[in-house]
Amino acid sequence: MKITTLLFSFILMMQGVLAQIVPLGQPISTALTDDFNPSVSGNGKTLLYEVIYRNSNKADVMISTQTNGVWSFPQVVAGVNTQTEQLTNGGYFINHAGNIILFHSNRYKGIGGTDIWYTEKNANGAWSAPTNFAKPINSTGNEIDPSMSPDGKFLYFTLLSDKKTPNGLPCGKIMVSERLSSSTWKAPVELPGTINTGCECGGKLLSDNKTFLFSSMRPGGKGGLDFYKSTLNDDGGFTTPINYAFINTPDDDKYISIAAGGSMLYAAAPGKGKDERDIVRCKVPDDMQPEMVKLYQGVLKNAATQTAITGQITVTHIKTGTSMVYRTAADGSYSVPVLTTDDYDMGIFSAAPGFEYLSLHIATSPVKKYEEKNIEFSLKPLTKGVEIPLSALSFKDVTAIDNASQLELNRAKLLLRLNPTISFEIQAYTDQVVTDTVRHTAMDKEVLNQADSTVTYSNDFTKEEARYIYDYLVQNGTSASRLSYKGMGVNPAEQKKKYVLIVK
Repeated sequence: MKITTLLFSFILMMQGVLAQIVPLGQPISTALTDDFNPSVSGNGKTLLYEVIYRNSNKADVMISTQTNGVWSFPQVVAGVNTQTEQLTNGGYFINHAGNIILFHSNRYKGIGGTDIWYTEKNANGAWSAPTNFAKPINSTGNEIDPSMSPDGKFLYFTLLSDKKTPNGLPCGKIMVSERLSSSTWKAPVELPGTINTGCECGGKLLSDNKTFLFSSMRPGGKGGLDFYKSTLNDDGGFTTPINYAFINTPDDDKYISIAAGGSMLYAAAPGKGKDERDIVRCKVPDDMQPEMVKLYQGVLKNAATQTAITGQITVTHIKTGTSMVYRTAADGSYSVPVLTTDDYDMGIFSAAPGFEYLSLHIATSPVKKYEEKNIEFSLKPLTKGVEIPLSALSFKDVTAIDNASQLELNRAKLLLRLNPTISFEIQAYTDQVVTDTVRHTAMDKEVLNQADSTVTYSNDFTKEEARYIYDYLVQNGTSASRLSYKGMGVNPAEQKKKYVLIVK
């Protein structure tokens, strides 16, 4: 069953969102194509979608990028399309960073039935030949509609059953697999009964790493498959799904996409022609939006050559210590969403040894709105004299540090482990040194065992703090022969507290 434009408009009008439906128009949608299954990157600047040419019934997957609010002329994703009467591709999904495309296909050299495949953009911007995820992701059954969590740690897909919607659309149960390494995955498991009730598909985790959208045919819906929203809890469970009533129709509702901003939804809606669909965007009601994030994006570079390098960025919730790891694309670009509701710590490392690391503290945002932070991270090669700031380190006293400081020392420990032939000097500085000379009474002298009548006190604990860092690194596996430490007192040029590693 196809919903006519008039009926679709009436439904949306009754739901109070008609004025917020905006067709993307040309060059994305044209009268010559049936356009559907939009998928946007985290920053909303890359759009992937499927087309069927109405004059030939040939299908393609297209990609477009947005600059200053204008979409570029769509390009075919070369090497992915092999659509024939015998071969089927579909379920295209572009990951958060915009450098990996997932899809399902029954093409040659699969495991069996319809499998999950991927293609990745190289440093020159070209897409690789499609690669089969192989076992244990794929099986002799039919796996469709893949998606990936923003950090790339979890892969979601639908394992088809023999069930279909009244309109004949196949469905099944949504599965998830956890990444073990760059190329290995755990055996998939089905999501709990909160999500899977018998006829589900199209699950995806949004940029807040909490909001889970999927399609389901269950009691209380509007007919066929409806969109639902659930929240992924810290314990791995899901909240009771909420019907995305503002966009659902009596037809099968499948394939929507929401970027990190959270306020705009991309979908396909009936176009002007018969059996024609166009890509549209729609405002998401405030109570249906994912949690607010701040999006950090940019490029990781070699500071000496100003060329892009690959690496990883670890984001850690300071209170709980839970972490997410984001890997850069082949061209060094990164895209990292961070919730605005709490304090986080960010550590930036090169994929190859021989470079410093950087630290960034991300405080709770006082303004609860979506922001994009464009930062170029430049890492210096570890040559003699290079200074590596332990910027998140602070002392409560000379024997106690806070959670953020513990994360900083762990990064320093990792740096030394990754570069086992390099030696370092630990230097500690303070912002000011105050000395005080106190005259003691005879009783004070007896208690303090002081021969003199005066004692001089100082707040310069830089030597003790440097020793604390030294002891921690040695106790955690670094050879003492690679380290030395020094309390530097006040640096007249800066007059601030700081702790650094100096390459010897």
